[in-house]
Amino acid sequence: MISWMQKHKKYLVVTIWISTIAFVAAGMIGWGQYNFSLASGGVAKVGQISITQEELAREHKQLLDIYSQSIPNFKDLSEKEIKALGIERSALNILINQALLKNLALDLGLGVSDSEVVAEIQKSELFQKDGHFDEGLYKKLLQENHYRPSAFEDSVKSTLLLKKISALFPQALTPLEQEAFMWPLKLQDRVRIEVLEPQEIPLKEESLKAYYDQHKQDYKKPTSYTLESLQISVKDNPKESVLNDYYNKHKDQYTLQGKPQEFSKVLKQVRQDYNQETAKEQALQKYLALKKGQIKPESATFTSLPYSEDINQKIKSMRVGEVLKPLPYNEGWVVLKLVAKDTNALESFKEARAKIAQILQTEAQIKELKKEALQKLPNFKGSDIGLLNLDFKGNIHDLGEKPSKELVSYIFKHPYKEGFTLLEGPKAVLYKVYAQDFKHAISNADYLKQMAQNLKAQALDGALVAMLKQRYKVSLYAK
Repeated sequence: MISWMQKHKKYLVVTIWISTIAFVAAGMIGWGQYNFSLASGGVAKVGQISITQEELAREHKQLLDIYSQSIPNFKDLSEKEIKALGIERSALNILINQALLKNLALDLGLGVSDSEVVAEIQKSELFQKDGHFDEGLYKKLLQENHYRPSAFEDSVKSTLLLKKISALFPQALTPLEQEAFMWPLKLQDRVRIEVLEPQEIPLKEESLKAYYDQHKQDYKKPTSYTLESLQISVKDNPKESVLNDYYNKHKDQYTLQGKPQEFSKVLKQVRQDYNQETAKEQALQKYLALKKGQIKPESATFTSLPYSEDINQKIKSMRVGEVLKPLPYNEGWVVLKLVAKDTNALESFKEARAKIAQILQTEAQIKELKKEALQKLPNFKGSDIGLLNLDFKGNIHDLGEKPSKELVSYIFKHPYKEGFTLLEGPKAVLYKVYAQDFKHAISNADYLKQMAQNLKAQALDGALVAMLKQRYKVSLYAK
């Protein structure tokens, strides 16, 4: 268990120790609907060890801190989304698994003295000033993170006890375990292959029509929108006196460094703004007339909407018969009414024919490729493509990098020295493994060794927790 307080003002996490047993076996405890807000403050009892509401709340907060630092945009998640992650459940599982080990410690006579707790806290650099433990800093950090010193020191004591228990179990890999883990990764095959290319297969028109009749619901047209639209723009050249009046009414819009600019210097912009406002007034009149049915513009149907992304999104969410208020568009304004919306129109057989022909052609080619591969497999010789291993990267016989990787993966996953597989195209590839050795050099051996150690630790932790659950009763106090 990792004990945390966030080292940084309100996100401060004080990390003092890391237990070598990472037995966060979430899912080992059976869960129903629990309510842990109990007056007694107890949420569970494991053997002789009780788990309090305070401990659960603290562990829950620590996990939230870890999630917020490791998951992008975690802080943007809603309360419902955070709850769905099951963080409180994971927190309780951690505490239950710790309690199982504490019960084992009691039976083994293990313990932690007050002097060990003091020494552990004093050696933490987070509580030191000028290289020495500073009691004031210690209390200040605990207070900022809402920790009572007694609760924090109990947590230190608990973790030190868990470290003592973990020291009883083997952590390192034995040479035999390491070799057994690495052995499959050193395997390399020497392989011959033959690539079978597809042939064009004649298709009967009645087969295409029969397929269409069975699957016509899969061939929907894009949603269509029938719109009545009015585009209003004004490009008049009003008298300068009219523009001057407009300028005087809106002088605060034409400032530079906080001071109004001279009318003559902003005349062009004033004319554009005046025309735009005039167009908006006309558009509002057209909007009201269209809404009342007093005018009926020509309509047009679109499957690809021609407006800006913002306007297109508004159209997609409209109800039939709805009229949108004027929206700025093309140096003017547009007023739109949704006359009809069709989401269920199907493509005719003629429109869908090319796609259907491609599907049936591929199916027929795959069938013929399988038949040809089975016939050739017993006697094929193929060409030698050299040694393959699980780290393979490259292009085999111009198959492409991705299909080549899929071929190598297929060969290593199947326990047969020869066979065939189908790749995109479609293509069939016959293969024959005619030699093997375990001489492939592993480039990331240190990383893999660490992975093997972690897997071993997880297996031991899981087995230990499962055994202790049989030994010590776990009681959840829940409503």
